[in-house]
Amino acid sequence: MSVQNTSLNRRRFVALGAAACASAQLAPQAFAANVPARFIVPFPAGGAADVMGRVIVDALRDEIGQTVIVENRPGASTRVAAETLKNAAPDGNTVLMTLMDTMVIAPLVYNNLRYNPEKDFAPITSVAELTYGIAVNASSPYKTLADYLKAAKADSQVAALGVSGLGSVLHFLAYDFTRQSGADMSIIPFQGGPIMVTNLIGNQIGSAIDGIGVFLEHHRNRKLRILAVSSKQRVSQLPDVPTFTELGYPTLVVDSGYSLYAPAQTPANHIQRWNAAMRKVLARPEVKQKIQLIGYEPLNGSTPEEVTRLRERLSAHWTPVVKATGYKSD
Repeated sequence: MSVQNTSLNRRRFVALGAAACASAQLAPQAFAANVPARFIVPFPAGGAADVMGRVIVDALRDEIGQTVIVENRPGASTRVAAETLKNAAPDGNTVLMTLMDTMVIAPLVYNNLRYNPEKDFAPITSVAELTYGIAVNASSPYKTLADYLKAAKADSQVAALGVSGLGSVLHFLAYDFTRQSGADMSIIPFQGGPIMVTNLIGNQIGSAIDGIGVFLEHHRNRKLRILAVSSKQRVSQLPDVPTFTELGYPTLVVDSGYSLYAPAQTPANHIQRWNAAMRKVLARPEVKQKIQLIGYEPLNGSTPEEVTRLRERLSAHWTPVVKATGYKSD
């Protein structure tokens, strides 16, 4: 073989080696682009959280650089979805949009929790605020919270307060409300918001506490009447409804909401990719409007560190309340 051919072969080998290295560096991005991303929602299809997830995913497809599909994983008060995320590969292709219940309340309640919020998940961004409200039947004579509480103190059926499940923020908000109100109220758990609302419309219970999205359509149709909300300020969807703070219950401010998480050990570049895409999506006016109509307050996104600080603050708020109830579950 000539010296010239040997030199050419050597240069070709070096070039091929450089190309292989470049391909290896690009492989994660190429893989992400060709594999559908899973956007896990911890509730059944058709509910408010599912609708919000689909609104976001429809817009995300233009921003994230790959196909995104909604995957509903309901069950065990969002714990099924959390365990699904924990067991997913940390390759940037699986995220979970979940309530703060998953990361704050569950560790305080469940003895055999199969995930650790601090170790098993990587926060990405905040998504939307969730405001809770207390509602009564619109045909009732109770126009204000004071009217309702006066009647509840005199009638045990009126004092039946519905919540959609035990061991959740709703449960402990209801407990804190009954404790502070001075009314001898009974907390009645239901398997989901729709069943609870049916009972409230049918006058089987006197009131109910849930996310305002559960009540909003019925409030607009004058089947239910929302008497108070848990946000710091009045919400855009219900400008005429006072906050608990306005009515003398300042500690019933609950700024819970949805945040987005990836599995622990997900590379920082994928966390940044999702964060940037979500910020662009949440900034779109049409996305904001659709989320507000569902009953949530869209946020502009946040840093992962801000999500962690919110979890820590809410944990500090709810820990003494949950302990006061003595409620525990397996």
